[in-house]
Amino acid sequence: MTTTATKPRGEYAKTAKRRDDIVTAALSVFSTAGFVSASMSEIAKRAGLTLPGLRHHFASKFDLLQEVLFRRDLDANKHLEGREGIDLLRGLVEIASRDQGDSLTQMFAMLAAEATDIEHPAHDYFQGRYDLIVGTVQRALTEAAAEGTLREGHDPDRLARAYVALSDGLQLQALYRPAAFSQAELIKEFLEEFLTVPL
Repeated sequence: MTTTATKPRGEYAKTAKRRDDIVTAALSVFSTAGFVSASMSEIAKRAGLTLPGLRHHFASKFDLLQEVLFRRDLDANKHLEGREGIDLLRGLVEIASRDQGDSLTQMFAMLAAEATDIEHPAHDYFQGRYDLIVGTVQRALTEAAAEGTLREGHDPDRLARAYVALSDGLQLQALYRPAAFSQAELIKEFLEEFLTVPL
C-alpha cells in the first residue's frame, strides 16, 4: 500500500514539472513569434521533447495557449481577489510593478494585437479580458466615489478606459525601452490625480 500510494505522487510531480517546462517553452516562442507564427515543433524542441511527447500533454497549440493565459490570469487574481475601492486600485499598481520586465508582458502585447482579428483563437479571450478589466476598474472607482475618495466630477467609466489605455500603452513602450521608466509609478500618479487619498 505504501509503495502504490507514493508512486502516483512522484509521477504526478514529474508530469507537473514537464507541463511547467512546456509552458515556459511556449511563453518563449509566443513572445518572439506570436501565436499565429509559433510552431508546436519549436515549442517541443525548446522543452526537450518530441512533437508526439508534447502532444501527450497538450493536444493542440490552442490548448497550450489557454494554459498560458490561465496562468497569467491566476497570478493577476492574486493581486485583486477580495479587494474593493481604493484597495483594489492599489492592486492595479502592484500588477503594473509585476509587469515591468515580465516576459509575459511581451507575449500579451503581441497576442492582443493579433487577436483583434475576429478569426484569431484568442479573440474572444481578449475581448472578454478587456471588458472584465474595464468593469473591474469602473467598479473600484465607483466604490471610491461612494467612499468619498474619488474627486467629484469624474466619470468612473471614462477613467477606467483611460487607465486601460495607459496601462497597455506603457507596456508597449517598455518593450522598446525596458528600464526607461517605472510603469507602477506612472500608473500610481495617474490614479492619484483623481483621488483624495494616496495609493
